[in-house]
Amino acid sequence: MAAPLEQRIRLPQLRLLVAIAETGSVQRAAEALHVTQPAATKMLRLLEAVVGDALVQRGSSGSFLTPLGEILVKRARLVLAELRNAEEELGLWHAGAAGHVTIGSLPVATPMLVPAALRQMELAAPLVSATVIEGSSDAMFRELKAGTLDLLVGRFYSGQDADLSTETLYESVFRLGVRAGHPLAGRTRLDWEEVLAYPWILPPGGVRTRPALDDMFKRARVRTPDVRVETASWLVMRSLMLSSDVICPMPVEVFLQDAKLGLARLLPFELDLKLPPVGVVWLTQHAPSPAARVFIEQLRAVSLRAV
Repeated sequence: MAAPLEQRIRLPQLRLLVAIAETGSVQRAAEALHVTQPAATKMLRLLEAVVGDALVQRGSSGSFLTPLGEILVKRARLVLAELRNAEEELGLWHAGAAGHVTIGSLPVATPMLVPAALRQMELAAPLVSATVIEGSSDAMFRELKAGTLDLLVGRFYSGQDADLSTETLYESVFRLGVRAGHPLAGRTRLDWEEVLAYPWILPPGGVRTRPALDDMFKRARVRTPDVRVETASWLVMRSLMLSSDVICPMPVEVFLQDAKLGLARLLPFELDLKLPPVGVVWLTQHAPSPAARVFIEQLRAVSLRAV
């Protein structure tokens, strides 16, 4: 029993057959492929022996394909086209324009930064796919060090962990946000007593901004707000903020879209918060993959417009 064609036909033979069909001459096909005519003729004879019949006939005006040759050349063109596509995709992968990246996202990055970078990446490298995992700082750092994540986007101090490489993206300012119809929304000046008269939503203890907020209250020598809900989920915060009179301390860039739509307002009240900048981290011992590097490039571009 003869072996399958895929084991007996060689790519140079398929290239030769396509070249003969395009040039109408074995000699010109040989020249196009940079081989001698005797070598091309031998290659053609071996291919004809594999398929069991003539593929090319010679006439007064040159060479042309037999009906069997026409059948095979059609498939040969498809095979060669697929290989060119594969070559392109492999090149894109090595250049970081294809592949997969698993992204960890902390609350500061989830509403705006990561989605914006993903949209940019879809345009710049449509062959790159991504998985985004949300969670608290502690949980996400565990996932990163376990190798589950390629990188993590959030708030970090550079050099805080020898196992991690950190790139700062931008400094983020916290403000107090409320729904557009909130009783304080139209004020031009506010003090602690007035903003503490309403319930707040704060992140839970596992989120790194919570200790900074607690320290801020202590430095200001004011009581802790009436906290009705603790959550790290921007979706929960946003829903409660837009449907009640709660006050949400959040990064300015997180509020921008709702503010532009007239749904939310930033209160004229400065927060003396000491927070690390927004950045991206990855394991030092594992350099970012090509796909991860593409995403980091988009993070840099988006960060220039973040605030």
